[in-house]
Amino acid sequence: MTGTLLSANSVATEAVASFENCPDPRLRQIMQALVRHLHAFASEVQLSEAEWAGAIQILTQTGHITDERRQEFILWSDVLGLSMLVDALAHRSANGATESTVLGPFWTPNAPRRGYAESIAEDGAGTPALVRGRVLGQDGRPIAGAELDIWQNGENGLYAVQDDEAPEAHLRGRFYSREDGSYAFVGVRPVPYTVPHDGPVGRMLEATRRHPWRPAHIHMIVTAPGYQRLQTHIFDADSAYLDSDAVFAVKPSLIRRFEPRLPDDPETPPGVASPWCVVENDIVLARA
Repeated sequence: MTGTLLSANSVATEAVASFENCPDPRLRQIMQALVRHLHAFASEVQLSEAEWAGAIQILTQTGHITDERRQEFILWSDVLGLSMLVDALAHRSANGATESTVLGPFWTPNAPRRGYAESIAEDGAGTPALVRGRVLGQDGRPIAGAELDIWQNGENGLYAVQDDEAPEAHLRGRFYSREDGSYAFVGVRPVPYTVPHDGPVGRMLEATRRHPWRPAHIHMIVTAPGYQRLQTHIFDADSAYLDSDAVFAVKPSLIRRFEPRLPDDPETPPGVASPWCVVENDIVLARA
């Protein structure tokens, strides 16, 4: 047994040393730490050859199922809590700025540009939700021209990239804050949904008796010159799973009330003829 342990330690030492000549000090640090922790993990759990072969097969399946519409690698990062750890390391103190959270696997670039208070729903399904607020700096001053890249799921729980029957631009849009920092858009009230669980990540969740549900939320990425990029959520305060998000992304400061309104309300958005709701959501950006 002693000889086996010495051999294992020797392999780890040699693998770490193999990166000593890497000219990039940060890359050298990352690769050496990665090797140390991988070897320590395998030794701690006494990883068998069959288990390692199974892990390689899972990674292979993850690559096969990943395409331009589905990102299984991000999903692994999310459900293992790594995405939120990286987020926490990057944003150790919000210092009054809006808190960030995970990107998720369903963002796609080049969402259509839309006007103030325009709807992102390409069809009428779901309860209309007017989301409005101001984009501000940490000093409270309005930020004009900030871009808000919005995407969310629909009443069926699906994002446009998942729904073959939905238009590509459905429930997606880019908006820009006005001179006073104000912004507004009309989406639909989001619903809880499951992360994709018909692939490798789903099989892991099932095997470990973890549920795949996320609480209802709307995504946004907010950018403005001179300020840090913000990726964040608006969580529905009345949603299930706020205390057991499958990807650990809920932060109390991001929870909002979706206040119900009736069609005869004077603030009813144009084209809305059914009960709707409104969400007040100011965004505070940190200086770059």
